[in-house]
Amino acid sequence: MSRRVPDPTQYDGWASEYEAHAEVAPYNALYDRPATLDLLGEVSGRRVLDAGCGPGIYLEELLSRGADVIGCDASPQMIDLAKNRIRNAAVDLLVQSLDKPFDWVADSSVDLVLAALVYHYVNDRVAFLNEMHRV
Repeated sequence: MSRRVPDPTQYDGWASEYEAHAEVAPYNALYDRPATLDLLGEVSGRRVLDAGCGPGIYLEELLSRGADVIGCDASPQMIDLAKNRIRNAAVDLLVQSLDKPFDWVADSSVDLVLAALVYHYVNDRVAFLNEMHRV
């Protein structure tokens, strides 16, 4: 039996609808996002990589808390939404699969990695975790 590989670009067709839902859906807005931000702790002055940034909801919040952020998502449409959301901020945002090396991020250049609700899309989780440890 072959394993079906998750395709994060599946969000391209309904990225705007996902963004609207994720902003206010109880699970996202009241449970996952507050808990995740609490786990990150104080981010002011820290460099945070949002791996799988989606429409940029976390990027926006991290910027408001004083973080220096960079982000990526496998979906070009999600990156477009993220850029629009934080349009006045100088943030590197790239279309990037979490299964590929993060060649654009230097060794030990990131203080924290956020990978909210995306780990299940990673096919080689050991390689991903090693790459996040490298950066």
